[in-house]
Amino acid sequence: MESKYENLDDEQIKFLLIYNQVKKNDKLKEIAEYFENVTQTVFSEKNADFTENKLKRLNEELEYTGNHIINFFNKSLNPSAEQIIGDKKPIKIYMDGVFDIIHSGHFNAIRQSKKLGDFLIIGVNSDEDVEKSKGPTLMSTKERAALVRACKWVDEVIEDTPYTPDVKLLDEVGADFCSHGDDMPVNNLGVGCYDEIISAGRLKVFKRTEGISTTEIIGRLLSCAKSSNLQSSESPMKSGDYIKKNVDVKEDDFGRRPIMSNFLTTSWRLSEFCNNKVPKENDKIVYIDGTFDVLHIGHIEILKKAKELGDFLYVGLHDDATVNKHRGKNYPILNLQERTFNLLALKYVDEVIIGAPWAVTEDLIKSLKINLVVQGTAKKTDDYTEVIEDSYVVPKKMGIYQEIESPYDLTSEVLVQRLINKREVYVQKYKNKIEKEAEYYNNKGYMGEI
Repeated sequence: MESKYENLDDEQIKFLLIYNQVKKNDKLKEIAEYFENVTQTVFSEKNADFTENKLKRLNEELEYTGNHIINFFNKSLNPSAEQIIGDKKPIKIYMDGVFDIIHSGHFNAIRQSKKLGDFLIIGVNSDEDVEKSKGPTLMSTKERAALVRACKWVDEVIEDTPYTPDVKLLDEVGADFCSHGDDMPVNNLGVGCYDEIISAGRLKVFKRTEGISTTEIIGRLLSCAKSSNLQSSESPMKSGDYIKKNVDVKEDDFGRRPIMSNFLTTSWRLSEFCNNKVPKENDKIVYIDGTFDVLHIGHIEILKKAKELGDFLYVGLHDDATVNKHRGKNYPILNLQERTFNLLALKYVDEVIIGAPWAVTEDLIKSLKINLVVQGTAKKTDDYTEVIEDSYVVPKKMGIYQEIESPYDLTSEVLVQRLINKREVYVQKYKNKIEKEAEYYNNKGYMGEI
């Protein structure tokens, strides 16, 4: 039976747990009664001999006791899922995946998995196992694991996990349940990857995020995989049209697959991703902007370094038309909504400015009270793109600009080059996955998101 309390947020659940702890703890009950008596004493109109010194001593005592209680709650009732509150044992969920070219669908799956328990363990499948079952990956295990590790809903990451998990693996990592979307995969032996876990009653299923997939993004990358010096067009080209012109495949191999996806951006889903945070009065506010197209380890490290330079990090995200104007070709690979969700899922990002201006203006700096503007040494434009103006003239003149060394040279261009090197394999892989996705959509039934 559906409960009217199942939509409580994390803060409400935390305070309910604290309330239960207080109720069953005699010492805390005693302190609560003491506070009540003191309050009645302080505000009693009948207490004529209540002196200023006595009031001062009581205030000091209340402050001292209150600080101790706050410290107690911070240490023993921290909302970390690692901790046991009272007699409650945290439920550990295991979710695994390839996470190659991570996208909002992956992050939404992770978000839903976290809601199924208290502690979320993510397994990143090994390159070897993935190649056997699905074909090669564009990113290495290390690169893929870095993306997952940066997600704000993930508590632990295990690298090089098997593509087909089993009950033994769940026990080894200390997981109570395994989670997966309602599109169950099959391994290279033709066996359902989660059959054993389903039989053991240890699988929790959530709704797959529709309208976005790695397969779709591979198709878009293939549209950029023939030439590196295309000129920008008035509007982004369709992946399928470009592929048919530049890749040696039959006309119907890809069909017409435009850059704009069928991903449904609802206000509810956006609120689930948002941090609902604003800067504090004395926070040092840092601003970084860019395209942040196909997320990779270079993006993660730059955002991490930017966050370390202050207390609150704004990320300015350029809209599709602006990106296409300055980068040309078929960029961006991911549209504005998809890129927004990706950034909001990262623990280093406090807030996203959706459709930020290409140049950092004085008005933007004043409106957001920005203390520092940063950029990575891996520029947000391609080498062949003519730079008409410096986007950071204003913050440089104000003396609040800083460049961060980019530790990785991984870019969208590098990913496209990797794809070119194994183009035929990816073309076949794309075709196979399109068929499987079509089968999923034909057979799907309604299932609500968590």
